[in-house]
Amino acid sequence: MIHTDVSTIRKWLRELDQAFENARSFGPVVFGLDKGECHNRVQQILANLPSDFDKAERVLRESDRLIGGAQSEAQITIAQAHEEARRIIEQARREAEQILERAHAEQQRMLSQTEIYQLAQTQAQEILESAREKAQQIRQGADEYAYEVLTQLEGALAKVMNTVQNGKVLLEDYLKQRVGTRR
Repeated sequence: MIHTDVSTIRKWLRELDQAFENARSFGPVVFGLDKGECHNRVQQILANLPSDFDKAERVLRESDRLIGGAQSEAQITIAQAHEEARRIIEQARREAEQILERAHAEQQRMLSQTEIYQLAQTQAQEILESAREKAQQIRQGADEYAYEVLTQLEGALAKVMNTVQNGKVLLEDYLKQRVGTRR
């Protein structure tokens, strides 16, 4: 459906009216059309057009405003999700580094004690593995959170698009009904 503002449609109708006025005629007939009747029709359309088209234009502006608001909200939500994911990943990285530093320090301390060297090596390996698992769990949680936020955003956008589509259908039906009642 092509969206044309009311002033453009009025301009076209006035041009049509002017063309009828300037057309060569033989009596009241211009190429098989009754000039007076055509002129009266155009005047009637011009007289009845503004309220219906103004309503349609308001509906379109409101739809555009709603879509713009939804897009802004979506961008904000996505930015927040990215920031939250970045923060969680950064926190997980810091925690993993701290765990690794503690593990390395513990390993060095234990190495100095020759009789418990094997025990120290085993414990350091367990600490490292635990740190890796925890970091992986935190990363996975951040990914799941971002996916959930994006899924919720997708649902909200689908609702807005459904509202816009329903508005367009109602407006289109209304306009068809108005055109049908004038015939």
